[in-house]
Formats: sequence, C-alpha cells, structure tokens
Amino acid sequence: MAARRFVLYLLLFYQISGIAIFLKGFFPLKKNTPGFSTRNINGSLVRSKFDRLIVVMIDALRADFVFGKNSYMSFTKSLIAHGDTYSFQAHSNPPTVTMPRIKAITSGTIPGFIDVILNVDSKELSEDNLVTQMKNSNKKIIFYGDDTWIKLFPNHFVRQDGTTSFFVTDYIEVDNNVTRHVVPELNQTDWDVMILHYLGLDHIGHLAGPTSPLVRPKLNEMDQIIELIYTTAVRQDLERNISTLIVLCGDHGMSDGGSHGGSSSAETTTPLVFMSSLYERGRGRDVC
Repeated sequence: MAARRFVLYLLLFYQISGIAIFLKGFFPLKKNTPGFSTRNINGSLVRSKFDRLIVVMIDALRADFVFGKNSYMSFTKSLIAHGDTYSFQAHSNPPTVTMPRIKAITSGTIPGFIDVILNVDSKELSEDNLVTQMKNSNKKIIFYGDDTWIKLFPNHFVRQDGTTSFFVTDYIEVDNNVTRHVVPELNQTDWDVMILHYLGLDHIGHLAGPTSPLVRPKLNEMDQIIELIYTTAVRQDLERNISTLIVLCGDHGMSDGGSHGGSSSAETTTPLVFMSSLYERGRGRDVC
C-alpha cells in the first residue's frame, strides 16, 4: 500500500513538474529593457526624405490578398506591377494576435505567448518603441482604429478615435468609423504621422473565413481607401512641395479557417507596401 502511494505521489510530482517546465518554456516572462534611447545631440542627423507618414494597417491582411493572382485590390496591385512601390512579403512571428504584433512592429521585439493572455487587457508599452520616439521628437501623431493602440500608447496622439475589436459581428461600422476621418485629416496640415487600423477584414475572417463572399467587397473597400489616400497625398505633395510615405501592412495573416494566432504560413505572411510620390514612374524599384 505504501509502495503504491509512493508511486502515485511520484507520478503526480512528474506531472506537475512537466506542466511547470512546459509553461515556463511556452509562456516565458520577458524582461523589458527599461528606458528609452536618446539621440546624441553632438552627432549629425540624417534628414528624412519624407515630411509625412501614413500607416494603413489592415487587420488579418495576409499576403495573397494583395500579391495573389486573384487579388481584389486592383489599384494597389497595379502600383506594385508598375514599380511605383517598394513592396515585399513580411513575416510575422507568432503568436499572430493583434496586441503582441503591434508591440513587435513598433518595438522590434519578438512577442511572447503570454501576450495572448494579456491581449484582452492591454497595458501601456514600457519598452522603447517607434511611436514614443516620434512623440519625443515632437512629431504630431493622429490615430483612428483599433483601440489597442490607445491602450498601448496613452497620451501619444493629438487626435484619436478608437474602435473595439471584440464585436466581431460588425465589419461595416467598425471601418466606417475610421474612414470618416481620412479626408478631413488629409486636408489638415497640423500632423506628421497618421495611423489607421482597420478591423473589418479580420472580423469577416472570424465569421466566415477567407473564402467568404464578404471578403471581396471588403478588399475592394480597402483598395479604394488606399487609392483615395495615395492620390490625395501625391496631389498634396506637389501642391505643398512635400513628400509623404504611405505604408500598407497587416498585423498578421489569416488561416484557411479564418482564425489567427498560430504559425501557419497564411497566418504569418503579410504584405508590406511602401508608396510615395517619390516612387512614381517605376522609381520604387530603385529604392534599394
């Protein structure tokens, strides 16, 4: 009896130890590097080629939605085909969930799976990151879209309007609430960086998957927004003698089942497209 009890306790110990080792490896706690980098005021600065930056992040925009043969983003694809962009496929390290991906994109760090749990209650990003650096450089930043950005970067935006990502049945108003700000803001001259984060495509993926008939009109809508931003920015660049960089990207892709979070190619491969009046007439091929 005592021997059986000993074996039982030993097996229980091994099970608990195995679970603990798994959790330690799968959910490692990252140690953040405290503080933010500062520039050397005695060093020479390289002047930026661009006066304005517009980031258009489309949630769950996987690479084939833009680069595929059957892409429904005809305007964007035509710019790419004519060499008017600098574009390539980007790799998103798992977990392919929005909050960890925003942290990775802005800070350059590799996300951890513990961030999947923290995704529902995002806290201010304490690591050095591009958004804070732009703010510290007196850049005026405006934001519209997924309110995860507002939670990660509180008090960073001079104007903002957040949309929640948890009403997945809404794939119309959640994007209209972003788009309604685009034209008025493009006509303003008091900002340096505009960040837009569209959620509708991701919500369609969760509801019906990437082959849903809802995907085509949503990608058409996103393409029309890119066309609006691009044509307006190019015209304003000429009128104001400035240059604008437009960045089209996805935070992660979308699996064949419509979900994300894992490490499949469809979930980790996203487009990264740089557009500007400086890249017109095939000059995007000469960026490198």
